[in-house]
Amino acid sequence: METKNKKPLQERLKAHFESEKEKTAYLDLKGKIRYVLNYYWLWILGILGGLYLVCYILFHAFFTVKDYWFYAIYVNTTAPAGNGSQLWEDFTDYAGFDTSRKKVEMNAATFFDPTIKGGTNNSYYQKYVAVTEAEELDVLVMGTEGLQEIGSSGRLLDLNSPKAASIISKYSDRLIYCVPNDEEYLMEEEPFTEEIRAGGTAGKVPIGIDISDSLLVKKYHLYDGSCALGISAYTRRPDSAELFLDFILAQ
Repeated sequence: METKNKKPLQERLKAHFESEKEKTAYLDLKGKIRYVLNYYWLWILGILGGLYLVCYILFHAFFTVKDYWFYAIYVNTTAPAGNGSQLWEDFTDYAGFDTSRKKVEMNAATFFDPTIKGGTNNSYYQKYVAVTEAEELDVLVMGTEGLQEIGSSGRLLDLNSPKAASIISKYSDRLIYCVPNDEEYLMEEEPFTEEIRAGGTAGKVPIGIDISDSLLVKKYHLYDGSCALGISAYTRRPDSAELFLDFILAQ
């Protein structure tokens, strides 16, 4: 059996509109509007939704701030320390960051414990890994033992690195070490090697700064006991990390 050729889309649309025009010819303006809303509301919603999505994508692609002045994650705290918090405002003012140009990001809604079996099997840890490897994260703050465990994986900066030369010179009395899982984590050139070995830390990597007496504990109450700060191994802003350390350790 032969199949009839379908009319081109343009002709079918024209015929449809002609038919609709005939149906509404006797209606006044309000009646026509009511008819369109009754029979085409799904189409209207779809079109409006599509326009909104296009505008949203274009706005975020061309007009929103994308880069960061500073990005911190505070692990396992219930204190209000996220974006817009008092801590966020105080540090942004201290640093003189213009948030219309770049963002200051503080994530205080991350929970995982790398010191226990299965303690990193959650979406919080996966997000931490993602922002770290995307070179967005600057500092990670958490309990000292947890930070040492994270440091062992190589995701925290070896503070003997030239990137951290200014930081280690200021805070060498606060260093926290870890035993790396991978021997390649140890720097080939360590400007503080002799001093470190004299202190009995041969084979260990300085990956954190003890901040148990910092403003994060005393003023903002993020943690009750010991806590430490590590710098992301992939940070592009070690100067911002240093500025944050200066801020929270100011006496």
